[in-house]
Amino acid sequence: MKHIETTRLEAYMEDSLSDHERREIEDHLDECDFCFEAYMTKVESWTFEPSLAQDFTDQTFDQIVKKQVMPVKETKQSAVQKQKRTLVHYGLAAGLTMILMISGVFEQVLHVFDEDSFKERPSISRNIVSETDRLLQKVNEDMRSDADE
Repeated sequence: MKHIETTRLEAYMEDSLSDHERREIEDHLDECDFCFEAYMTKVESWTFEPSLAQDFTDQTFDQIVKKQVMPVKETKQSAVQKQKRTLVHYGLAAGLTMILMISGVFEQVLHVFDEDSFKERPSISRNIVSETDRLLQKVNEDMRSDADE
């Protein structure tokens, strides 16, 4: 079996081979323990020298600025503007309350939720219990009628 040359192994590590040559080396590394050991030794001693373009930071920053959807708001609202906005909100709330009072909406709501009407209605738990009891009685009647047939 022919072993992989050191120069081809280095070219493999630098990813400078064709796909066909890469597959050949990978297949050989799967089968040959000697070449695989040599490859692992090369990997452990291999130092990668990262290289960036001189203007990498500038290019990156330019791309970020171009893709930024909403620019950062540089002006802060003054305290006076915040107070004005708060007063406008309070004024709108007070005006809406007055309109609802004059139109009688609050009066109608009070009649819907009148205390006497709540007293006349049975409680929710009693309704649930009575409906459950009615359902159980119906099931019992159906079971008796099926048993009689």
